[in-house]
Amino acid sequence: MVTRLAGAVIGMATVALVLAYVVVGWPILVVGGPLLVGVALTVGVLVLTERPRALLAERRATRDVSSPWAAAAARAETPTGGLMSGFFEIPAPAAALPEQRPAPSDARAAGTR
Repeated sequence: MVTRLAGAVIGMATVALVLAYVVVGWPILVVGGPLLVGVALTVGVLVLTERPRALLAERRATRDVSSPWAAAAARAETPTGGLMSGFFEIPAPAAALPEQRPAPSDARAAGTR
């Protein structure tokens, strides 16, 4: 399926280049030739990488192991671990500060006699 689609894409690019050559002339080959080679290379790489990608997707789909995050979400719990676990947690408040009372009315400013 993928190779037929790749062949169709390369065929359409070739037909477009030939049609442009007929209409415009040889100068179109300066741009169209490298573009056709680029399309062929791109489609070739995609065809070569499609099979491993499909195998990986199939293997992931058949596994029955869920991630800890999915399992915790199914139980309506907060996951306890992960890459950023604890990053957004609010730390416990520090020990309470001692009570602060206003200074007595007869107090002097600091540094005066």
